[in-house]
Amino acid sequence: MIRYKSPKIGKRSKELINRDKKVMLGAHTRTREIPLTVKKAEGVWIEDLDGKKYLDFGAGYAVVATGHCHPEIIKEIEKQIKKLIHISGSDFYYWPQVLLAEKLISLVPGKSKKRVYFSNSGAESLESAFKLTRHFTKRPVAISFFGAFHGRTFVGMSLSGSKAVQRGHFYPLIPQVIHTLYPYCYRCPLNLSYPDCKKGQRKIDGISLLPCVGFLTDTIFKRIVEPDDVAAVFVEPIQGEGGYIVPPPEFLPLLRKITEKYEIALVIDEIQAGLGRTGKMFCFEHWKIEPDVVCIAKALASGLPLGATIAKEEMMDSTVDKRAWREGSHGSTFGGNPVSCAAALKTVELIEKKLIKNATEVGKYMMERLNEMKEKHRIIGDVRGKGLMIGVEFVKDKETKEMLPEKLTKDGKNIKQIVMGEAFKRGLIILGCGWNAVRFSPPLVISKDEAEHGLTIFEEVVSWVEKQLK
Repeated sequence: MIRYKSPKIGKRSKELINRDKKVMLGAHTRTREIPLTVKKAEGVWIEDLDGKKYLDFGAGYAVVATGHCHPEIIKEIEKQIKKLIHISGSDFYYWPQVLLAEKLISLVPGKSKKRVYFSNSGAESLESAFKLTRHFTKRPVAISFFGAFHGRTFVGMSLSGSKAVQRGHFYPLIPQVIHTLYPYCYRCPLNLSYPDCKKGQRKIDGISLLPCVGFLTDTIFKRIVEPDDVAAVFVEPIQGEGGYIVPPPEFLPLLRKITEKYEIALVIDEIQAGLGRTGKMFCFEHWKIEPDVVCIAKALASGLPLGATIAKEEMMDSTVDKRAWREGSHGSTFGGNPVSCAAALKTVELIEKKLIKNATEVGKYMMERLNEMKEKHRIIGDVRGKGLMIGVEFVKDKETKEMLPEKLTKDGKNIKQIVMGEAFKRGLIILGCGWNAVRFSPPLVISKDEAEHGLTIFEEVVSWVEKQLK
């Protein structure tokens, strides 16, 4: 067992936490291992109520891509808030919403003309994609993946396949959502090994079929549902909550070929992976495909609530295609808020001009350092990621990939909790993902020196844990 104690809580922080417990709902996923109370934040640094500073490797769950309180974002918010705060973009017209829609359309790759729907969050952007694809195709079934996380609304829960607690006691969920296998190659659900798993497989338009994708075509489409009943396939280009799992290069191109063959909409959930985080504006660009629908949120407005659903024009406007949703089919009172749109315009500008490059360069450096740690430390089993979306998975045994016990302390703490807590004590905020991994998703403004500072702390924690496990 590991002799671990949760972080101490300062006097001012304890007061806030105690008052919070009396008035806030109990469903929040706060952890005793990161008892963070925030006084202020700037760039990649956060100061708590007791004056202690922390390096932020979480970015508010990949939201503040431009860093906390970026001065140019603040300037745009202040300018817009003096002119118009709200009027409802579903019914009236204002420039920030149109300018942002035009900009996003220009950034999404592909020859197809596109339209945009603005919402308030990632979950809402997926809700709209779910309604949109059902309405357009007139088909009842959606396909999603084990390990996926798509939010906490009923559509989000129904599409998600990450943790049972996220769905428990909310049944019945939305019917006709079927889950299939995501290519988690480090822990293959079919107990195969990539790339050997492709040997002897048939090809789809020249791409060798991955057996996990073959489970969709050869099992689900033959035993559970016919393809012409499927409206859409919803997929994260890199699974986030599920463990920062990067699929092999054939995966998304195969999905695109299959969905095109059966006229199924391909919906890419870019909510966590998109907007520069992986070194491309959109993560799916790494695999050179064109989806039918793209969902974004999180980093879009640097912390203000805003989501967007970007889809092919014929799906969005019944004057272009009669199958599209009609006037009154969907809308939002607050979606496309002018202040959020103003912040988003500047956010996208900063990402496009500077931060994609920085995410690539600093991400490459962090991956190299983490892979060096992997060679030195017996509990680091896998390092995976693109840009500044990096996951590190812990194991008991590297050869067998055996997981560490679920309970490593007397009070039942797991490896994620211990690593997060020890990092927090040392001034680093790092978040968990999957069953036994942590994620590195700092603001995209992070410098190599700041990254190295955090990595040094992380390695100290790993070394401490390994000594405890002897």
